[in-house]
Amino acid sequence: MNRFFACRFIIFLVFTGIDFMLSFSLALASLPAGTTGQGTSSDTIVIHKISIKGNSITKPGIIMRELNFKVNDTLPADQFSTMLIDSRQNIFNTRLFNFVTIDTTHASDQRLTDVTVALVERWYIWPIPYFEISDRNFNVWWETRDFNLLTYGVDFTFFNVRGRNETLRILAHFGFNQKFGFTYKIPYINKKQTLGIGFGSGVELNHELAVYTMNNEPVYVRNDSRYLKKMVQGSGELNYRPDFFSTHTFRVAYAYFSFDSSIRSIPGFVLAGENIQQFFSFSYLYKNDHRDVQFYPLKGYCLEVEVNHTVPFETTHNSYVQTNLRFYRQLYNRWYWASGFTGKLSFEKTQPYYLQRGLGYGRNFVRGYEYYIIDGQHFALLKQNLKFALLPQRVEQFGFIQTTKFNTLPLALYLNAFIDMGFVYHYPQPAANGYDTGNTLENSFLIGYGLGLDFTTYYDIVIRVEGTVNRLQQPGIYLHFIAPI
Repeated sequence: MNRFFACRFIIFLVFTGIDFMLSFSLALASLPAGTTGQGTSSDTIVIHKISIKGNSITKPGIIMRELNFKVNDTLPADQFSTMLIDSRQNIFNTRLFNFVTIDTTHASDQRLTDVTVALVERWYIWPIPYFEISDRNFNVWWETRDFNLLTYGVDFTFFNVRGRNETLRILAHFGFNQKFGFTYKIPYINKKQTLGIGFGSGVELNHELAVYTMNNEPVYVRNDSRYLKKMVQGSGELNYRPDFFSTHTFRVAYAYFSFDSSIRSIPGFVLAGENIQQFFSFSYLYKNDHRDVQFYPLKGYCLEVEVNHTVPFETTHNSYVQTNLRFYRQLYNRWYWASGFTGKLSFEKTQPYYLQRGLGYGRNFVRGYEYYIIDGQHFALLKQNLKFALLPQRVEQFGFIQTTKFNTLPLALYLNAFIDMGFVYHYPQPAANGYDTGNTLENSFLIGYGLGLDFTTYYDIVIRVEGTVNRLQQPGIYLHFIAPI
């Protein structure tokens, strides 16, 4: 009975969140915005010329797409400064530039305004070495120095390919656990710059695999002589961005899994009787993003709603709806507040372990429970953050570095107080019959709170150190590399 009411509660919470998010989004969308139009000569300006400087690689059309005005537009003078701020944010959030400045000058006729966009482009080619030890830690590995247990390679990312904000990612991991793949994203394929596409493919070969959760932690199985999992996947997507803030993404993917026969005997890991699992998945993602700076926002909001449906060849189901709403507000001077809500509802009571995701994956976790996995079909997560700018953003110059891509360094430091709450509902699983998993965090209220210090700089770098206490009264110090909310 407790599980029944818990499930009812989490379903109510998620759908209430969806309704609130959509209502809020529609309300904001109905507010008046700066638009072109006619007015008297005393209260309007005319865009006479737009100049772009500093874009040695980026095509002008990619930058012009983010301006909310164009040449010969007649604009309300009292709204023009806000439009300039919004345009600067739009260009910066392409993540192609370290710095964006927009200046204006007037011609002899005071109504005619010239706009100059000055840019400092980023470094776009990033080969990042990858290294992983399959033993518990480096010290255990050092006792044997078995190089056959190492995974090594490179994660290569090429931003702004062809100067058109296209992105190429290549993964090449060799050794114990192997992974190879690529993705390519093209933001615009039509003249109006509203349609984009993406596609990719990948292969994974694993000697080691997490096969179930016990005592709120993943349990791994390892076989040094043969692969426990072989996976091949491919995907394609269509993106529609009709304005500056909203994006619609339609995605189709195919996945093929081949598991070793020893894995099939583990209860709940796979549902079908065959070692081969394959399925198509179709998803739709709606995103409405009004954040001032996407990688570490201080003002604005962002709404995301995702629906995913799986079409299995056998009995592999993993269909769900997930929502994410984040608010950011400047309270006073150097004080800021942020709040985030994430909710997920699955359409199947029974899911294979290798596809099931509750809390503890990616950025969906309650702070203070970083070392735990909480499995389940439904979850709700609420995060609250109060921060003070110890060091408001400033810019340092390094004259000994010649290139402008690295010699100008923005810095900021924030002190945070936070509290997170979450709940994961997990249906009783047939696989659990006959043994006690000890997963006490499922179907229970989760709470974590503490203090943190955030450091931000260029190239979207965020370094967070947080001291937390969870409901179990366990203290911890954790390091993260993304914004808290």
